[in-house]
Order: sequence, then structure tokens, then C-alpha cells
Amino acid sequence: MRVEVILSPGEVEHHDLAGRVCVIIDVFRFTTTVLTALEAGLERFYPVEEVEEAFRLKQANPTLLLAGERNALKVPGFDFGNSPLEHAGKSYSGGGLVFTTTNGTRAVRAAQGAGEVVLACLRSAPAVAAYLRERGRDVVLLPAGLEGKFSLEDTWCAGCLASLLPAEEYGDGAKAALLVYEHTPREELAHSAHGRRLQALGLWEDLRFCLEYGVSPGVVVWDKDTGWGALARER
Repeated sequence: MRVEVILSPGEVEHHDLAGRVCVIIDVFRFTTTVLTALEAGLERFYPVEEVEEAFRLKQANPTLLLAGERNALKVPGFDFGNSPLEHAGKSYSGGGLVFTTTNGTRAVRAAQGAGEVVLACLRSAPAVAAYLRERGRDVVLLPAGLEGKFSLEDTWCAGCLASLLPAEEYGDGAKAALLVYEHTPREELAHSAHGRRLQALGLWEDLRFCLEYGVSPGVVVWDKDTGWGALARER
């Protein structure tokens, strides 16, 4: 197994994703929120890049729920923002969630050329690593970053995942992510650029929830052919 990390979303076009499992990581907060919403009972999610596209899908199918943010704040007219706490402890009876965020949904769409697309966060990292080990394919880890730039928390999570995989070869990005993971305490991630932005908005509970490690058995997989993603299974 070869493991690579794409250190910023703008570098995706320089990597060959064909036949590989691409893992999207957006710890603050998209991949954490999707996982939490699906575990609460929503059946599936559909990532889009633009707010207007989300509203068009809702108009065509009024049963759909809309979730997302711009500048970390809930989009006016949407059912949900991008906080996992909106779903934690809830119990839904199915339903579809259309999602648009500044960073995470764009990263998912950028991975359409991969053989398989998986979403990961700190809460699900060990479960995702176990899933990847069983798949046995080369892995490309894609931190969603912050507005197209490197992000500490997503790269730390990528390094964590890389450390849990039986890699025969690490790319340079993976080696760098491993160093970030090995030399940065997890609690320091709250003070990354994105973490400080959430702090300024008073979203400390979101940060605490997103930084919990290994508490979820859920593995989220996105189907590039249908555009919908769902829980693959729970271990």
C-alpha cells in the first residue's frame, strides 16, 4: 500500500487519483458534521459547491434538507448550518441532506477521479483506518484545508491516519503529515487558523466535539456516480 497526503487542495490536479481511495478530511467541521448527521439517522448526503445549487435541488425535491455555511455561519434559508452539535443526540427517521461548505464539499467534488471516496475526521479515524486496511488499495489523503490553503488540523488527522496504515511507501506529503502528527499535541489544533476563527465565533463546544478522537465506528463513503454519500457500515 502506498500512502500519500495532498497538503493543500490546490495541488489535487497534480496527483493521479485513479484506482486509489481518496480520503477527504475536514475536521472543522464538514466531515465531522456529516458523520454525526448520518449516525443520528439521516440516510444520505449530497455535497454541492454553490448555495444556489442547493436551493435548486430543494425546489425540485422539497423533502430534502439543506445544510451548510459561508464564513462559518449558517446560510440563510437553510435547515442547518455546519455544526455537528445540531445533530448530536438527535434521532432522524431517514431523509436526504444537501450540503455546501467553503472547504469540505469542494474537496469531495475535487476527488471525483478517485477509485473510491471516503470521508474521515478525528472521531472516526481508527474506524476509517480499519476500513482502508481491509480495502488494501493505495490511499491518497486529502485535507480540505482553509480556503484553498494548508490547514493544521486536517493535516494532523491525515498524519494520524497514515500512522495507522500498513504503508509500504509514503509519499513526501505523507511524510510531512506524519511529522505534524507526531510533534503537535492534539489540543493545539484548537488554535489553528480555522480553530481561532471558530473561537472568535464562540464555537468552543464545536471545537471540543470535533477534537474527540476515535469515538465513532462510522465510515462515510461518497458515491461519485450518484453524487450521494452514506454510512458504509458500522464496525
